[in-house]
Amino acid sequence: MTSQLYRIIEHTADTGFEVWGNTKEQVFESAAKAFFNIMWQIDAQQQNEPATIEVTGNDLEELLVNFLEEFLYLYDAKGLVCTAIEIESISADTLRAKVWLQKFNDAGDQELLGVKAVTYHQLFIGRKNDSWCARIFLDI
Repeated sequence: MTSQLYRIIEHTADTGFEVWGNTKEQVFESAAKAFFNIMWQIDAQQQNEPATIEVTGNDLEELLVNFLEEFLYLYDAKGLVCTAIEIESISADTLRAKVWLQKFNDAGDQELLGVKAVTYHQLFIGRKNDSWCARIFLDI
């Protein structure tokens, strides 16, 4: 997956990135795609049926952290990587997305960055002028 709507932020102990979009759905989707591009290089995408994930949070910041943490869990616990994503809905406390998952293939896929956690350090998501943006730092 590629995305031109993000940039890497250099930080002493972490790696961060910023994403932009016209809607908060686009920002969440861009954040996920940037996260995937930073973590993995997938050799070949399979044509799998999509799964649905749902995460909750008390506000948009917690929702964003929990959303990205879900992909860390899927990778660490089940060896699954996401190759495509479509945000279905975001409310004040719930996000629902359609995701296309496949097994990480040790023979062809590559882990680019070992991420331990998504942090709240300098976390931001909100409107700036006429668009949405988010800043996320990862503990590596």
